[in-house]
Amino acid sequence: MHVNNVIDFIAKKKEREDRKRAQELERYVATQCNFQQPENIDALVDDKLIEVKDHTLFLGFLSILKDEQIEPLTIFQDVFTLEPSRFEMSYNMRWWSVVQLAFTFLTILKENEPHTYADFLGLSK
Repeated sequence: MHVNNVIDFIAKKKEREDRKRAQELERYVATQCNFQQPENIDALVDDKLIEVKDHTLFLGFLSILKDEQIEPLTIFQDVFTLEPSRFEMSYNMRWWSVVQLAFTFLTILKENEPHTYADFLGLSK
């Protein structure tokens, strides 16, 4: 066996593990992250398990929402409320992509406006 084959094998194994972890995270968000269980969303924001997207990308998304006349708070609520397939049909956007942008939104909100963040998730009683 050549060294290149060993390295390729290790890379493929890591790629498979990363893909499996991503699918598990996606399934977890779809089933466990909602406004009845806001602590699960909060934990993911704190753990930063979902990559925070580049602010430029996030601002571009907000611009698209404005052009489409979609209220950002509404879509960020719906991404945790609607079933993924229903969300995609309603908005004609990939659910997982919007989930990642929602976590960017929540991370920014938690850092800059913790009270608004708590209100959004329903953590403040």
